[in-house]
Amino acid sequence: MNDRLLMAARAALLSGVLALTGCAGSESVRYYVLSATPAGPVGAAVRDIPVGVGPVEFPEYLDRPQIMTRTSQNELSMADFDRWAESLKDNTIRVLAENLATLLPSQRVVTYPWKRATPVDYQVTVQVSRFDRLEQGESVLAVRWRVLDGGGGELLSRTSTYRETPSGPDYPATVAAMNRNLEAFSRDVALRIGSLSTGSGR
Repeated sequence: MNDRLLMAARAALLSGVLALTGCAGSESVRYYVLSATPAGPVGAAVRDIPVGVGPVEFPEYLDRPQIMTRTSQNELSMADFDRWAESLKDNTIRVLAENLATLLPSQRVVTYPWKRATPVDYQVTVQVSRFDRLEQGESVLAVRWRVLDGGGGELLSRTSTYRETPSGPDYPATVAAMNRNLEAFSRDVALRIGSLSTGSGR
């Protein structure tokens, strides 16, 4: 009798554990993408400038499905249920190219690697050092970027940091803030390329 009671207790305990596990795993994963946002060109319209975007370099810790939060100077946390729908690196490259096509404007914006038969007047290379959120909610994009001429000669080099405070504490607000940071960066790049193309300086 005692053995039967013990077995029944074990079965009840196991059922409870499985039920709790099922409840814990019932939360669905939410997926996000960055998107092109500019409404129109910056400054006066210039000629249709052929522009190449890339290479764009990302730290490995950022290019992963989970959205990253910096909890301290040396510590990061990953969101279990809030993830990127595609590689953050690929998403950033695509949106940067789409933004530049609108902001310049240009119908000839290509992403790296492009074919030899597709010459560009300007090439934008980017090294991303940060593209995450702080535990307090602020979104940060830190980049080192260069504009090269069609032959690979450096025309300018910049280090830029963009910060946006989300409208709320949730991840949709965080992604929207990251989107605004990427738009601000895209505008800076477009302004510099526009200035270079008109000979008005660096």
